[in-house]
Amino acid sequence: MKNFLGTFAISLILCYIFLFFGGVLIFENFWAILVFVALIIAILTTVFIHQETKIEELEARIKILESQSKPKE
Repeated sequence: MKNFLGTFAISLILCYIFLFFGGVLIFENFWAILVFVALIIAILTTVFIHQETKIEELEARIKILESQSKPKE
């Protein structure tokens, strides 16, 4: 949850900068769109980071299993 909140805060800041420099002309309600877009970006980023962590853990487990197995010759 701590990683998600950090990601959400960063995406909130990036969305704020985008909307400050002209994006607000596209949308009517500035704060609603800002929070909505930041939430979507934070969710996607958190999912990808979590997936990357799981892949690294699996790679480490595979290397351990390969080192324990005896080569068949």
